[in-house]
Amino acid sequence: MLKVSRYEAVEVNIPSGSTLTKFFFPDLPNLTGRDGYPVSINSIVFFSGDATTLSPLSGSQLVAQADMQKSYLTIYQGDLQVLYNIPVVSLNYVRAASTSTMPYVNDQPELLNLKNVSWTKSFISLSTAPGTTNRVYSIGVYYTVNY
Repeated sequence: MLKVSRYEAVEVNIPSGSTLTKFFFPDLPNLTGRDGYPVSINSIVFFSGDATTLSPLSGSQLVAQADMQKSYLTIYQGDLQVLYNIPVVSLNYVRAASTSTMPYVNDQPELLNLKNVSWTKSFISLSTAPGTTNRVYSIGVYYTVNY
């Protein structure tokens, strides 16, 4: 079981009418190292509409299941791509009900030595344009920082 030190809810927006297949993270100052103190990312999880109905940050609807199933996460540290095309559904560990058809994993994925992520270079990509727009990816980031 993952021991939680800090947590931040994050959103990545799919704007209304978008036909893009790549969506970048916003600037996340709490999750970026500063003043010589690195931030270690312990786990990143995605929440489906089966698990929670709306995003906790904006109250927006979550990305449709079909779009999550064709979504991939890429993470950068500086200019170095360290995680490439991780299927988003492999980071969905919350199963809402036994009748849910959304793929999920039994254990929360833990990351090792993922420090000082370049969030504005990191992104979620889809294999084809999203079927639904004006939605958000709801993401939870568990992290540690030693002051």
